[in-house]
Amino acid sequence: MGSIVAVLGLAASGVFGYAGGALSQVPFLPGGATVTLSVTGTTSRVQVQASAAAKAMRLYNSGTVAVFVTCGDVASVATTATGLPVAPGSVEVIGCAQQYIAGISAGTAATLYITPGDGL
Repeated sequence: MGSIVAVLGLAASGVFGYAGGALSQVPFLPGGATVTLSVTGTTSRVQVQASAAAKAMRLYNSGTVAVFVTCGDVASVATTATGLPVAPGSVEVIGCAQQYIAGISAGTAATLYITPGDGL
């Protein structure tokens, strides 16, 4: 019984990262309009925000193949070798304080929906 009380005491004191909010996760908060990127076997990019204001991007891959993405500027190029894969039908939130997102697939077309914002 003493060990249960000790664990509960640690949880209440915030050792596990929730109490006090220091390590708690903040839900994703959109910070701009959602844009779409038509992805094919050739790299393409889209401007997501006018400045690097938002620190995160929410990505939804509505396609049936993985999309490989990279964050950057107007010259960003995505490759299947170095890009971050976003699984088909999935949502990912990534840290990306950039203006552009570039994407590429293994050849089959997909649509990527991108929303700038903050949080997870």
